[in-house]
Amino acid sequence: MKKRVLFFVTAVCLFLTTILGSTKMVSAATTGELKTGDEIHGFKVKQTAYDSSTKSDEILFEHVKTGAKLLVIKNSDINRGFSIKFNTPADNDKGINHIIEHSVLGGSKKYPSSNIIFDVMNTTYVSYANAFTYQNMTMYPICSSNEKQLFKSADIYLDAVFNPLLLSDSRIFEREGFRNELKDAGSKLIYNGIVYSEMQGGLSSIEASAMINAKKAIFPDSNQGNISGGSPSDIPALTYQEVINTYKKNYHPSNSFMVLYGDVDYKAFLKMVNENYLSSYSKKEITIDRGTQKPFNKLSKKSYTVPAAAGTDTKNKSVIDLVFAINDMKELGMDNYIALSTAISLLNVENSSFKQALMESKIGESYSISLDATTYQPSLHFIANNANPAKSNDFYHLVMKELKKVVKKGLDTELIKSSLRSIEFQEALGNNQSSAVNKMMTASLFDNLIGNSIVDVNSYYRKLVNKLDERVLEKVIEKYIVKNKSAALTVTTPEAGLLEKNQEAAAKTLAEKKASMTKKEISALVNRTAAFQEWNSKETPAAVLKSLRAVSLKDIEVELKDREIKETTVDGAHVLTANADVDKISSVSLGFDLSHLTPDELLYLRFYSDMIGNGMATTNRTESQVLNEIALKTNTISTAVSAIMDNKNGTSAHPVFIVDYYSFEDEYKDTFELVSDILLNSKITDITGYGTRTIANVKADFKYQFAEPLNLALLRSTAYTSPLYRYSNYLNGLDYYKFVLQLEKEITNNPAEVAKKITEIRTKAFNKNNLNILFAGDESAQSAFKSAITGLTGKLPDAQYGKAVYSLPKPAKREALAINSTVQYVLVNASLSESNVPQSGKGNVIMNMLNNLLLTPEIRLKGGAYGASAAIMDNNYIAYTYRDNNYVNSMKTIGATDEFLKALTSYMTEETLESYKLSTYAAESPSTNELTDAYMSLLYHIQGISLQDRINRLTEIKESGIADIDTYAGYMEKLNENQNYVIVASPSDIEGNKDMFDSIISLQ
Repeated sequence: MKKRVLFFVTAVCLFLTTILGSTKMVSAATTGELKTGDEIHGFKVKQTAYDSSTKSDEILFEHVKTGAKLLVIKNSDINRGFSIKFNTPADNDKGINHIIEHSVLGGSKKYPSSNIIFDVMNTTYVSYANAFTYQNMTMYPICSSNEKQLFKSADIYLDAVFNPLLLSDSRIFEREGFRNELKDAGSKLIYNGIVYSEMQGGLSSIEASAMINAKKAIFPDSNQGNISGGSPSDIPALTYQEVINTYKKNYHPSNSFMVLYGDVDYKAFLKMVNENYLSSYSKKEITIDRGTQKPFNKLSKKSYTVPAAAGTDTKNKSVIDLVFAINDMKELGMDNYIALSTAISLLNVENSSFKQALMESKIGESYSISLDATTYQPSLHFIANNANPAKSNDFYHLVMKELKKVVKKGLDTELIKSSLRSIEFQEALGNNQSSAVNKMMTASLFDNLIGNSIVDVNSYYRKLVNKLDERVLEKVIEKYIVKNKSAALTVTTPEAGLLEKNQEAAAKTLAEKKASMTKKEISALVNRTAAFQEWNSKETPAAVLKSLRAVSLKDIEVELKDREIKETTVDGAHVLTANADVDKISSVSLGFDLSHLTPDELLYLRFYSDMIGNGMATTNRTESQVLNEIALKTNTISTAVSAIMDNKNGTSAHPVFIVDYYSFEDEYKDTFELVSDILLNSKITDITGYGTRTIANVKADFKYQFAEPLNLALLRSTAYTSPLYRYSNYLNGLDYYKFVLQLEKEITNNPAEVAKKITEIRTKAFNKNNLNILFAGDESAQSAFKSAITGLTGKLPDAQYGKAVYSLPKPAKREALAINSTVQYVLVNASLSESNVPQSGKGNVIMNMLNNLLLTPEIRLKGGAYGASAAIMDNNYIAYTYRDNNYVNSMKTIGATDEFLKALTSYMTEETLESYKLSTYAAESPSTNELTDAYMSLLYHIQGISLQDRINRLTEIKESGIADIDTYAGYMEKLNENQNYVIVASPSDIEGNKDMFDSIISLQ
């Protein structure tokens, strides 16, 4: 279960922690090795800096011959990274840049893989591989904890973007983008393509459609309003020649920006990039259209509809978006951007007077404010969800009236001052597993938006804090919002029955298209489809797979630290500590065993956790004071009602209430006092206010999940067999959603009774006798920490309760979830223990093989689904498809895994097997920082997983042999026999195969 973070604290520092954020504190210090103007391997140094928060030397190079830029971020992080980015504004809605992103990874001259990104992920020692298409740039990041493999992976990506097979093979475009298919003369003509399927899912929610509509309305004459991913209605009009022309225009070193991150020999890397790629190019003038929108003279008003299934309740289910176009980022400048971001974050805090006025209006059910700065010209959105479309004008006038009040009366800026402490937290915490990707992404976006990749965001933030008394926040609100005429008011409304109408219209169009074809044309398409599938079925040759690897298993040394776990009891609480070689900072986790609570009580407590997460005052602190102290003392606090395994096999579990936070060692008493006040004294008596806004946010979250339901399907499928995931499903899935809907009525009818019940459950839940405290930090700080514990335990009751006996709801074995979309999802599950399949690292190797050799080729490359994968997850085997278009065929493929493995044994070689073992080993041994590793050792310990268990798992991976493939063929046969599943599809697509299901649930 994902823990709910007190997001309002994080939101205030949005630009410090998100894509456009940075924890950098750049000084005038240099690398000590190079200075501006120096040249090395064809590159000239343009700028040097030092980032104290990540202890990184930063050197910006420019390639002399081509103008290509390369930023080196050199530090001690062994999770090294490389990325390359091209500026690629979207010229239309055909998804050209998105399809190019997919297609260049479909093989290159040097690495003629059938699909590079999956071969790299599944057969080499990498920790991350991906590609992204933004509004104005396309980026290709990859990471590895081995330097040799990173250099090899960078070479693979460079050859892919500069020498793709796409240029000479249109079939790659047809596979990744769009194609017509006809299996035989009597079959139906269909559209297929990976991006085509992906975007059907990506734009299926009303929220996604509303955002697209708002962008169209505010940027009517600009490329910033185009759909960079592509619209399913426009993708079929794209031609191969358009793709090639766009590729040749944008994919040139002169239009590129690269990042090399971590503990790397950057000089050797510069030499490789220059000699292997850049030296063969010359500088090219490339003009990027930044698409600045001409200012409006008055408010623009637009209305749109989105499809919903017949019978869907569409009353007051619209999305109203009041959107403003801000100045181009280069014109806006970082000072104003930081100020505007900060102001928006404060407006978005749940207890702000602005947000309260929106809630009290009842125009919508929930509200959000966001600044989208991924476009050259940022757009600012005031959004009402589940809104009454007839009140859009009221929403506009309310927003403007309240903004004027804010300008006049001012903002509460104490939280901004407190959030400065986040810089100190970041410096103490250091790099983590995601640092490489985050740093590369941040630098690439800044280069794309303002032409400067080394931006000292923290200095701008500090400058802003020092000028708060000059009303800088109020001034940017007035200038860029209140007095901004470039605004649009959009209303997006669901139309019941339009989903079926669109499906019928699409089927009719295809039928008419086929009917208009001659027999010769039909025969040609049948032959072309067959030829395409034959080509698409070819596996990557073993020699090519070998060329992707720079290291073998014998080269990899992973040291698992044998940390001493100390256990003691302090004032009735069970305390576990692990030493971490860190300075000042500690990681703390409080876990209250909830085995004595009934299922109904667990749901109430889960709701209490959500209320805390949305912000509450206590009997000792105002809500603002709570937020300020969280930012100042803990950075963030997360609370969750979750479950943990009772044993390492995952055959039993129990519920827990978890509180996670960080603390500096001289503030343990303060943080315990703060946490105890939040847990024990939050004002439940104001259930009408806190409960109502929490319910609105919970409903908004589930509305999003109904549009992207893979996680719901995962919860329900695994809950069929797993005690652990049965808790997760009950506490996070549809059971909780139904509970919240009922609770909404109870709060309306009898709020005092609800408040009383939650208060009683809170008292019952938080006891010193059921408290486990995990501490990871410096050994010298443990004594001070234990001394401070009584600041919490001294306020807890000392009661004894018996264990509650109950059975949680179990989903149907064969279940369907009906959604308002034509896109589909499949989630298959089976219990390892119930099928007599051992938990072993060898199973993960087998999953890698199935992913790369069966599921990805058959379901993604041939079938057109966006994703397909299999995995071992605790005691569960799962297989899933994502944004699929034919769940029946996908189920057949997933059900054939045993037969596939039986056949695989005859031609699998030890060398090829080595590649799958290598990538599995990389996934099972990720690099972590010192504090995280110490904390994880505590989590392993309380689940009964020893260091030897972890070593054994890695050994099992290394010792996997060809004979194990045959063994797992037998295991897969059992798992397939015992499988349960959840299918997600439109009502009509489910109705067509209703015999497959024991239960059908509507998510409309």
